Amino acid sequence: MRAAALLSLLLLLSCSGGEEADGPIDFGDRRPVILISIDSLRADFTSPYGHVPRFAPNEVTTPFLNRMAAEGVVFERASAASSWTLPSHMSMLTGMNPLEHAIRSRKWSLNPDVGLVSNKFQRAGYATGGVFSAPFLHPVWGFHRGFDMYVPGPAYLGTLEAAEALAANRKSDTVTELHDTSHTDNRTAEPVIDKALAWLEEDRRYAEPFFLFLHLWDPHYDYFPPEDYRARFVPEDDGNVVGDELMKPDRVPGPEEMEVLKALYEAEIRYTDDQIARLWEQLEAWGIADAVIIAVTSDHGDEFLEHGDRGHHHTLYEEVIHVPLVLRAPGIAPAGVRVGGTVSNIDLAPTLLDLAGLEPWPNRSGSSLAPLWTEDLDRQVYLDLVRPAKDLELRGYRFGPAKGILDAERQMFRVYDLAQDPGELVPRSSDLANKADAFAVEALEFLLRSQSVRHKPGKVAETPAMTGLLSELGYAED
Repeated sequence: MRAAALLSLLLLLSCSGGEEADGPIDFGDRRPVILISIDSLRADFTSPYGHVPRFAPNEVTTPFLNRMAAEGVVFERASAASSWTLPSHMSMLTGMNPLEHAIRSRKWSLNPDVGLVSNKFQRAGYATGGVFSAPFLHPVWGFHRGFDMYVPGPAYLGTLEAAEALAANRKSDTVTELHDTSHTDNRTAEPVIDKALAWLEEDRRYAEPFFLFLHLWDPHYDYFPPEDYRARFVPEDDGNVVGDELMKPDRVPGPEEMEVLKALYEAEIRYTDDQIARLWEQLEAWGIADAVIIAVTSDHGDEFLEHGDRGHHHTLYEEVIHVPLVLRAPGIAPAGVRVGGTVSNIDLAPTLLDLAGLEPWPNRSGSSLAPLWTEDLDRQVYLDLVRPAKDLELRGYRFGPAKGILDAERQMFRVYDLAQDPGELVPRSSDLANKADAFAVEALEFLLRSQSVRHKPGKVAETPAMTGLLSELGYAED
């Protein structure tokens, strides 16, 4: 496999210095594209969305994202398609809602006939590279399609052989290593950026049109930031909060502990932002930064007991659904624009194709966001969460300040006015059959239309070892 061979080569390359550009690089009409997903990053914990750190108000959680926001477009009300990694990333890379691509549970893999945005760029002659840092981005679900190189970044995921070990019908040393180190690896962004830079530097690939997808894991619980970042965001640290207390099943963190956990989360976010800035510095050194079309977003957020839950994969409330989405494309996208309309991460891949001048998919639910720069309109947004073992199936509808969440198992529909009730604390229950409730009728019609197109998925053969690893990461059940 080409990707596996490239991984061996990448491990021999050094990214410590990089090269200065030999001269001006002209990409013509095929500009490079970078898509970065920061796992578990809430919009309201980032600087462009107004966040101020709890214990360190002079610190900034995302200075690089701030710079991107000043030089590009901020989508103020972007929603993830789901509140956990697998379906949300599949939506991000396919331009489809979870019902459409059908990867709503980890039992299923993407239909072989469904291509990712990477397939589009690859067929257009782009070099395509991807570096991921979490189990749910493994090729076993179909994420490797269309990539010349698709490799894991951090050590705890090892090599692509790790994916085979996870899917194999036996326990192995590889699986044991993954299981033991998945939580304690507190610098996963560095190897992701290192491998991305090595791939770009090889044969001066950065001088040719490329599509690069990077997945950064560190803000995902547990919260073990590098010690120097912890010291910055928890300046009066007594060390009593270790970082794994959020998800311990036998106890619930108290209010003071929760505040420290949030600060540790802030530290993880700043570390990750600094690593993206390191990538950008090298692009500037190569002289290509202003030619690059770059988007930074997230797959979901984390809950800190706002509605009684911890982590994610439980609800469709704003703390797990509202994600940052910032895009920079000098000469194409305006600078310093903030779009207030409701949008979804299913629109991200079509937007990148549009900005790169490539043909869109003809029959997918996502569409380019570029028209919203000049006409700030709300879009109808579909939200989705399925947990079979817990008899949980939630479907959400967002349009402007109104949001509805349908509990399909319990046939309950709740409506929230986010303008008046941003914390989603005072729902209005509604009967979907009640024709007098205009929003409920609108929501029902949209949800029915959303399930009209479904692609038949493949089956993932999950083993006890794979289940064990995912359980360690907080995804036990199903």
